[in-house]
Amino acid sequence: MKHLRAPLPIMAYAPLRFLLAYLTITLLIAIFGPTIYFNFPVWNTVFFMVATMTTIAFGFINGVRLPTKMPKPNTKMNTQFVSKLFRISLFISAISLIFVVSAALFEGNFNTDITAIGATYLDGYEGYERNSGTYGLQFLIYSFGLPFAFITNIWGLYYFRTLTKAEKLAVLFVLVGSLIFYVLGSGKQKQLGDTIIYIIAIVAIKKGVTNQGIKLRTLIIGIFSGILSIFIFAFILAQRYAALSTDAFNYNQKSLNNIAIDVDHPIFKVFGPDMGFSLTVFLSYLSQGYYGLGLATTVNHSWTYFLGFSYSLSVIANRVFGVEWVWPNTLLFQTGVQAGWGESKWHTAFTHFATDFTFPGTTILFGFIAYLFARSWISAIRYENPFAILMFSLLTLGAFFLPANNQLLHSPGNLFTVITISILYMAKARSYNRLPN
Repeated sequence: MKHLRAPLPIMAYAPLRFLLAYLTITLLIAIFGPTIYFNFPVWNTVFFMVATMTTIAFGFINGVRLPTKMPKPNTKMNTQFVSKLFRISLFISAISLIFVVSAALFEGNFNTDITAIGATYLDGYEGYERNSGTYGLQFLIYSFGLPFAFITNIWGLYYFRTLTKAEKLAVLFVLVGSLIFYVLGSGKQKQLGDTIIYIIAIVAIKKGVTNQGIKLRTLIIGIFSGILSIFIFAFILAQRYAALSTDAFNYNQKSLNNIAIDVDHPIFKVFGPDMGFSLTVFLSYLSQGYYGLGLATTVNHSWTYFLGFSYSLSVIANRVFGVEWVWPNTLLFQTGVQAGWGESKWHTAFTHFATDFTFPGTTILFGFIAYLFARSWISAIRYENPFAILMFSLLTLGAFFLPANNQLLHSPGNLFTVITISILYMAKARSYNRLPN
């Protein structure tokens, strides 16, 4: 028996509804929000997004409706493989975290002052230049350890109740320790955002497994948690801009010519100048990418041989294999040269992929990605397939960052994580599509 037809779960289309709503809201923020984008090709952006969201919907719906691939006849499920992989990942993650924290303490680069988060973050990027210098041991250990940290976080949180006491403590050490080190110690908010997204993905799967709709209590908790998260991010961003002596009233003098803040926007009337400014900056994280996308539709660039959609991939090809440094030919780089919106500014993930696949090709490509998103979702909620849980959580992380950047393929650590989880998913997922005994 190769396939199984079964009634669709109640929450079968929940991720699609959320994703389409999320993309729509963030696009509206770009158009009507408190940040003004000069010479914004709004209609180019809207047309592309409508077309892409249509293919995303088509791909996801087909991914949900098509029969689930079942294990081949006589295929045995290695019940010990998941446990062994989890313990190995937990060990490597813990050792990696201990090393990077120890190195930071030894070098005196570990911040313990919550009011100095912004200054710490800026100090970490002082003098930074793309594709220059060498990668230190601390960075390499972090990058190669990231796939194991991802497995530890996802499986550790999902199966937490079934773990031994020692495993629970180790998972909490990796999870909480990483948040303390990277958010407080380094001034970065990525780890906090990633952790929140992991929790959202895991809660969604667990709700899907029960095959029940979302209760009002859960919805209220989710909304409250979301609002709280926004204000936490706003606080971190306020620290960064305070370190630059920047506020709502002098931002327009210090920012690029491309953008400005509308201090007459209702958000300032409701929250006041300080919190209004922090929220405006946070919302710009969700909207600036669309401005980059719109500008990218107006510039010329050269093809980058399927290397330009991932910055790290282009670096590895150049440094390890001696391939031409293609980054200057990408849409992101050329948008900076021709339209004044540099590569270090926000660009949607779609802009990255359009470098190699063109904008029409990117629209089609994301239909296939949505199909994979749906297949991993269905396997996760029907069978609690451990490798589908990993893949769905990974794609959920990428989905949240779609308006801002190509998160999953940008840094070496994330690139290695995508490669590792994809290999595991392709090699192992099908054999775990089994109903619990």
